Amino acid sequence: MKPFVKTIITVVITASVTFSGTSLLYAVSRGPVSGTADKVTRKLNAVNSYLKNNYLYDDYDEEKMSDDAVAAYVEALDEPYTHYYSSEEFDSYLSGVEDSYVGIGVVISVDEDSNKIVIIAPTEDSPAYEAGLLPGDYILAVDGTEYSGEQMDACVSAIKGGKEGTSVKVRIEHDGEQKEYDIKRRQISAKSVKTEMLEDNVGYVRITSFNTNEEGAEENTFTEFKEQVDSLSAQGMEKMVIDLRDNPGGVLDVVCDIADYLLPEGVITYTETKNGDKEEYRSDKNELNIPMAVLINGNSASASEILTGALKDYGRASVIGENSFGKGIVQSVYPFYDGSGMSMTIAKYYTPNGVCIHGVGIAPDYEVKLPEEYKDYYASSVPHQDDTQLQKALEILKNK
Repeated sequence: MKPFVKTIITVVITASVTFSGTSLLYAVSRGPVSGTADKVTRKLNAVNSYLKNNYLYDDYDEEKMSDDAVAAYVEALDEPYTHYYSSEEFDSYLSGVEDSYVGIGVVISVDEDSNKIVIIAPTEDSPAYEAGLLPGDYILAVDGTEYSGEQMDACVSAIKGGKEGTSVKVRIEHDGEQKEYDIKRRQISAKSVKTEMLEDNVGYVRITSFNTNEEGAEENTFTEFKEQVDSLSAQGMEKMVIDLRDNPGGVLDVVCDIADYLLPEGVITYTETKNGDKEEYRSDKNELNIPMAVLINGNSASASEILTGALKDYGRASVIGENSFGKGIVQSVYPFYDGSGMSMTIAKYYTPNGVCIHGVGIAPDYEVKLPEEYKDYYASSVPHQDDTQLQKALEILKNK
């Protein structure tokens, strides 16, 4: 397998070509959302009247102009997780937290320093992965059309805009050099949990994302996790390493289901709005009572931090690696009557001990870096014997 470079991204606006949740904590409001302020409405109505009565040309697209106007209104908030989506973009956005989709399989964000669209991670065994796209690569153009950071949603639509088996040309910048890839779209239905039994009956569980909140769905990360951990337990697992490195997050309900499986009765996390309204997510009294360790790095974000924070606060796992990303806010998704919609930051979330890690992240109990020759590699590509973070976890578990 080709090594995958891991880049720590200073400022990330989370979205994805797979829309596999990334660091979005997903909740859908079913009701329609009311229109914009009266002042803006009156002004737009006046503009439309001027255009219809006086504009020289008739070949303008009112629907596109309306979408662009609303998008600009929302983007003026200059808040990285609140966005407006046209109906086409919204469909694509929602499909990302589901178990499968047609695409090339990459999670992307915006690097605000360069205003470029950057790849966080390719989905393993996806067309993007097989083509050799790397974390930290910039997507410059799709099918000849160039995209900057503020055009990320349009870039997503272009990449996902074809049927299975069709090709898309993606121009990539890697280490200052540009290269064009011709990649075939296909159905992506990636497993998000990978396990193996290591020596001394230590189970190794790597979670790559937290997908789909539909309980029992084929690719539900929780159902995958439970099935595979139960299998490890049947094989005699006595201790467990949970690898959350390079996991950008996902669905709130899914990570809480996993935390519930692992933790004793109590609060997993809670959210708080600006009005002080709180909502708790709790675990029951059943737990997996074995020694555990968790691996994190700077690309462990959002839902990954919820699981790590809960395990750490309950003293149920040692945390090894590097400081996590630090996304401690929640987005809700609101549909409009015409199929468009928006994501909006609505609350902060807190660990069981009442800590909001937004902008701070979670510090590991044992700070361990990968060896110099692997420091820029995607964590999953580092051989176990050379993986200093995993080896530290095994050393700690040996004494428990």
